[in-house]
Amino acid sequence: MRRFFRPLPLAIGSGVALLLYALVGFFLLPYLITTYAVPKVAETIRHPVAVREVAVNPFELSLRITGLEIRESDQTPMVGFEEFFVNFQAVSLFRLAYVFDAIRLTMPYVAAKVAPNGHLNVLDLVPQGAPDDQLPPAKAQEHPGAIPAVQIGVFEITQGIVEFRDESKPKPVAIDIVPIGIVLRNFHTKPGGDNTYSFSAELGKGEVLDWKGTITLEPIRSEGALVLSGVRIPTIFQYVQGQFNFDIPTGTIDAKVPYRLDMGVAPMDCIVSEASLHLSDVGLVEKGSVDPVISVPSFRIDGIQVDLRQHTVSIASVGLADASDRVWLNPDKSLNLQALFAPAESGPVAEKAPPKTTPKESAKESSPWSVAVKDVQIKNHTIRFEDRSLPSTMQAKVVVRSARSHDLAWPIKGPIPLTVDQTINDTGTFALDGQMVVSPFQADFTLALKNLGLAPFEPYLEQATRVGIDDGSLDVDGSFHLAVEHPKAPLMTFRGNLGVKSLALVNREEGLPVVSWKHLLLKQIALTVDPTTVSLAEVGLDQLRVQLAVQSDGTMNLAHLVKAQKETEVKSAPAPEPPPGKSKPAPDIAIKTVKLTNGAVIFQDDSISPTVRTGLEELSGTVKGLSSKQVAKADVDLSGKLGRVAPLRVVGKINPLSENAFTDISVKFDNIDLTTAGPYSGKYVGYPIRKGKLFLDLAYKLSQHELEAENKVLIDQLGFGEKTESPDATSLPVPLVVALLKDRKGQIAIDLPVRGNLKDPDFKYGKLLLNTVLNLLGKAVTSPFALIGSLVGGSGEELQAIEFAPGRSDLSAVETKKLMTLVTVLTERPALSLDVTGMADTHVDARVLAEDQFLERLRRFKLEETGKPAGKEPAPVLSPEDESRLTTAWYAKQFPPVAGPPDVPPLSVHEMKGRLLQTIAVDEGQLRLLAQRRAEGIREWLTQQGKIEEARVFILEAGFKDGSGTTVSAALAMAAR
Repeated sequence: MRRFFRPLPLAIGSGVALLLYALVGFFLLPYLITTYAVPKVAETIRHPVAVREVAVNPFELSLRITGLEIRESDQTPMVGFEEFFVNFQAVSLFRLAYVFDAIRLTMPYVAAKVAPNGHLNVLDLVPQGAPDDQLPPAKAQEHPGAIPAVQIGVFEITQGIVEFRDESKPKPVAIDIVPIGIVLRNFHTKPGGDNTYSFSAELGKGEVLDWKGTITLEPIRSEGALVLSGVRIPTIFQYVQGQFNFDIPTGTIDAKVPYRLDMGVAPMDCIVSEASLHLSDVGLVEKGSVDPVISVPSFRIDGIQVDLRQHTVSIASVGLADASDRVWLNPDKSLNLQALFAPAESGPVAEKAPPKTTPKESAKESSPWSVAVKDVQIKNHTIRFEDRSLPSTMQAKVVVRSARSHDLAWPIKGPIPLTVDQTINDTGTFALDGQMVVSPFQADFTLALKNLGLAPFEPYLEQATRVGIDDGSLDVDGSFHLAVEHPKAPLMTFRGNLGVKSLALVNREEGLPVVSWKHLLLKQIALTVDPTTVSLAEVGLDQLRVQLAVQSDGTMNLAHLVKAQKETEVKSAPAPEPPPGKSKPAPDIAIKTVKLTNGAVIFQDDSISPTVRTGLEELSGTVKGLSSKQVAKADVDLSGKLGRVAPLRVVGKINPLSENAFTDISVKFDNIDLTTAGPYSGKYVGYPIRKGKLFLDLAYKLSQHELEAENKVLIDQLGFGEKTESPDATSLPVPLVVALLKDRKGQIAIDLPVRGNLKDPDFKYGKLLLNTVLNLLGKAVTSPFALIGSLVGGSGEELQAIEFAPGRSDLSAVETKKLMTLVTVLTERPALSLDVTGMADTHVDARVLAEDQFLERLRRFKLEETGKPAGKEPAPVLSPEDESRLTTAWYAKQFPPVAGPPDVPPLSVHEMKGRLLQTIAVDEGQLRLLAQRRAEGIREWLTQQGKIEEARVFILEAGFKDGSGTTVSAALAMAAR
């Protein structure tokens, strides 16, 4: 032994031992690893394993393995690395710790693949143990030991690669993470160590995940920052895209999360401070589409503070800038965003049992989280909206130039402030400023809407009307209040103004104007709901223009504006009748002033030739004091011009808003030129109007549903042209009617009163007025003398005939008085002429004429007795004795005596006279002459005593009748000159 410890043997022994140590380290260990360990591992995991080189340096206590690959059964690489190097320090024997100078892994890679059946290939690398029924019974869990002492100078992974493929999804998912880098310096598992670490990875070019900080394991504490830079959202979203109905083809995430974690205290402490999340160029599209529905160029959340123990989240600012949305309403009235964000359809998912919670966790959950947001801003956010449920798509563009709220908190306790500034369709602006309370909901805002164009909203009118909007804009400004719970106040109030400028409505199909105005302004609106009240200081309407037209088919243009309901359309269900009980009070409405300025109503009739065109223009005036209160009466004062010449004036009091409407109003039209109505007159009257003026004085009184209407009409200097051959012309003798109504000044005055109760179902004002006019015209035709009776204070019927004594043509005093009355009528009606028909009665007049001839013959007999020639001497006067003597002599000569029965008594003088009268024949000529004398006598009196122009009195052909009265009438008839 002594020899062995001598220097030379000791050196030789040491050299041999060192040589053996070197041989084992440099050659034997690599051989054993390559020859035995690697196949054993391959057998255990049942996958091919290949190693290019294994090197051991026993002097540095280092191991280097290069070119390790674990392959699939088809020899494709699954897991591996280019180089693994570990350097163990011998000092570990003295420090009672595992001390490594360096552990380095170069170009590790994992090719993870999920098969269509959902199986992950890397799980096959886990060694399979014995079946469950052959496993040894589990031992009771022992108290875990302390963490072994480990020290690593540098732990580094460089250029790592992870290739992930998931073929179980409807659309296969591919994610490549390269390169991956991890650096851990001065790592200690025991307390007191300053373990710094850094982790970085690239999910794609420029997509960087960086994690740096410090960490200790006993207890676990860490402080650092997680940073995402340029990470593409599609890279992450593709793995979950099957759960959504949209895709995210673009977008990046930048995030910074500084944190501090301490698991050595209970409950665990985790604080995130000054974190931020930025999204850039995010686009959401419908599946299968390329145009984004939502585009978010910039979304930022800054100043995020999270305290896990206190359950608080604080955010300094949330900002959204330059975003744009495409929103549309589908034909079924559903919103596209509803389907876009609805959960994607998937197979049935088994219900999971709710996780069990410990009492400590339950207590933790009982402490609610609170969230506070200092500032929220939206800038330049564009919303393009389309309503595709309409016959024509309505399109609108809203640009939120600025929207801001601040000092938000969850749970929500106080009011939420909100300020909005936006444009609508490039021309309109909308500003909103105020606050709202969530529970119970309450909102208080001031708003200002200016110059909102109405034309883009025309499609909403297409379903029920043919109204088109050529121009027009809306202005609204005021304050708005809404409170769901309002025991002592209205549900909603609005105070402000509303205006519609430059409105122009047309018939969409024909392009013809219907209604327009320059400005409609409702000033100082005070509106409340529940209870409902409306108060306005002024309603101003400037340059209103209404176009009324009768089209060529005879229908009004306004009748074509509303579409008729088709039979195939489903009618809406009738509204349910309110339950019996106390009805709601009528709204309280008050309008201080309604002001009309320079209005016009234009009328055109294309159904008649030539076309009629006229209108009311320069309509201006006020209605003051409109109110729904029963006792209120509004003052009306309106004026205008018909045809730019004839003045119109409407004055009075009305109360149309009350339950029992009241009206006491007068309407006056002066100097209306009737030639405008010439085409109507030519078509329906048969004579075109060539001259005339119309004056109307109308008075209407309505109270307690009782109507009293006075319609006074004055027509001045009415004149007709030549008669037309219109098939629509009336059969009435129009010239006669006009002549009967026109006075000596050339005026026609008509008074048409109308009375009735509006609640009477048979009362129709228009129909009643028309019937009154028709009765007047009918009376003029059938009883013209009755019509003009008002001129002489009688019925006028007695003027239609002049009575004469039988056989006589002289006028009695009574009949002369009638003629005097008739002179008055003809003087007042200079357009009338008088037709006189002399009449003779073939019975009464013939008898008197026969008696006259009988007496004339007796006088001739007496002259013969005296020997005086007839015709030279005046007719002698016959005494009764003369009549008896001459009658007896004439009878004896006319009827010689014949022998007869002696007992027949002789005839009396009277009987002789009767028999002689039978022998006297009165022919038609004598009767006609009598009738003519009567007619001429009437004419002579009227023209001479009455001073009536001879040209106005016409004698018609004599007439005959057979009567038995005490007088004979000469018929008079009115005619137009």
